[in-house]
Amino acid sequence: TKWCASGNGTHTLTIDLGTVSTISDVIIKHAEAGAESPALNTLSYRIQVSSDGQNYKEVLKVDKNNKAVTNNPIPVTKGRYVKLLVDKPTQNSDKAARIYEVEIMGLNKDIELPPIYGESGDNKEP
Repeated sequence: TKWCASGNGTHTLTIDLGTVSTISDVIIKHAEAGAESPALNTLSYRIQVSSDGQNYKEVLKVDKNNKAVTNNPIPVTKGRYVKLLVDKPTQNSDKAARIYEVEIMGLNKDIELPPIYGESGDNKEP
């Protein structure tokens, strides 16, 4: 599978997990992982998480990536929607984002999160 978006501005890919889940890592396979030039790997991107698809919380910002595959550990959080925002799609002036795969990693069972990590209203008081 390959997702591409071109043009000016930030490119956005939103993934619906189908249910609120506990998320701990986001693995992204960039252009080089799909046998394209390393110059086409995503340079700058952000990851946001939401439980309702309306209110997002930024959990990661990467500014100088040059890797084909990035393993992005995030603070353990709960959410149903994971949004990848590509701010600078390549190492050069090419404006097309090329993402071959996004893996959302988490836990098999629910855990109680400290209030600083979960979205308000998602966590029980410790």
